[in-house]
Amino acid sequence: MSRTQSTAVAGWLDAVVSELTPADLRMLGWLGVNMAVFGHVVLFETPLWLTYAYNGLLYAIGIGIALRHSAVRDVFILGSIAGLLEVSVDAFLVSTGSLVYPDSLPMLVGSPLYMPLSWALVITYFGYLGRRLDERSGPLAATVGPSVAAMVLIGFFEYGAHFAEIWWYEFAPLAMIGTVPAFIVVAEGVMFAALHWLVRLRRPLLGGVGFAAVISVSYVGTYTLFAALGG
Repeated sequence: MSRTQSTAVAGWLDAVVSELTPADLRMLGWLGVNMAVFGHVVLFETPLWLTYAYNGLLYAIGIGIALRHSAVRDVFILGSIAGLLEVSVDAFLVSTGSLVYPDSLPMLVGSPLYMPLSWALVITYFGYLGRRLDERSGPLAATVGPSVAAMVLIGFFEYGAHFAEIWWYEFAPLAMIGTVPAFIVVAEGVMFAALHWLVRLRRPLLGGVGFAAVISVSYVGTYTLFAALGG
């Protein structure tokens, strides 16, 4: 890389960093902690109770950030409500024989007890991302950005969970992408494309219920479509 190119890249990075708000920095730090503890669970043979402890820790960090920043608070509440209601569609995925959890986990309907917390985390990450993209680049970026980011990041979580035996998939209609069903990846892209439009209502109770419905329609709809296409 030439000196001119290096200077241009450095200038661009400086400009990006200078525009980060305190809330942005805390959100990035929160995500960094999430990636670190998930990496620990995946790379090392850890007991299942540690998964619960880590999710509790991450959720507690989220509470602290939400209390400090109103721009995060309503998204966090929305995510917490949607995460709790999401367990019903998780039960659907388990009932199809596709999604499998270890028998030793304490369950809530069809999901491990920590799963509502995990959903609250990722919904807050992508809901806040959409809000910031909307402020900088408009609603199209706020729709597409979280959708693409979710397919990548949640796909990474899904892939790692398989090898850590936190959860895994034994059956998928039509196709698998590595260890993850294609319908799961598509459904997550669809649901997180819709998230910004519920966040922007700034009515977290309504938005949480609405996003839980979006999650259900996305998973059930894509599963049904892929099952029909796969014969």
